[in-house]
Amino acid sequence: MVERDGLTETGIYRVCCVASDLQKLRHEFDKNSYRAEENLAKKNVHVAANLLKLFFRELPEPLFTSTLYKQFLYAIQLTNIDNQRVTLLKTFELLHTDNRKILFYLFDHLIRVSQYSKINMMHLDNLAVVFGPTLMRPSRLILTTYFDSNNQRVNPMNGQTASTDLDQMSSELQGSMYQCQVVLACLKLRQDGILK
Repeated sequence: MVERDGLTETGIYRVCCVASDLQKLRHEFDKNSYRAEENLAKKNVHVAANLLKLFFRELPEPLFTSTLYKQFLYAIQLTNIDNQRVTLLKTFELLHTDNRKILFYLFDHLIRVSQYSKINMMHLDNLAVVFGPTLMRPSRLILTTYFDSNNQRVNPMNGQTASTDLDQMSSELQGSMYQCQVVLACLKLRQDGILK
């Protein structure tokens, strides 16, 4: 539906819908997918786009998997572009075959959406911002707050003492930024025919 009706919609994947309507439609898919598809066809294309994002966000395990989260973050922080690409490709290969197939399908779709970016304003960068935190998130164990022997908070991502909530928010924001960068790098590798 998005490719049929939404490629020329400004901000496709950025325009929000009413959350309760999305949840209701999602539950309809769980009960009767045929009826849900009929109801979805009556909605505007932004509902379909938001439903797709919701589906990936609510997966119990993200497509980039929590177990490989730190490896993807490590790869994207490499300053040598060739090393970064090689490390990203090797880490991507560690994903389960089904995860890779779904990501390839989604990446190809997002690349097609970006081909209309002069009209829909959805460049690969914008799509990576939308899908980064949806496709890639740390496990709850990584997000758990740890305390050292002095009862100070320790950031589990880097082992440094976090002294304030602002430090934790900054760390989470930096994690989101890296998630977007990983997705963007993978999209570009797929677009260039390197990620296959």
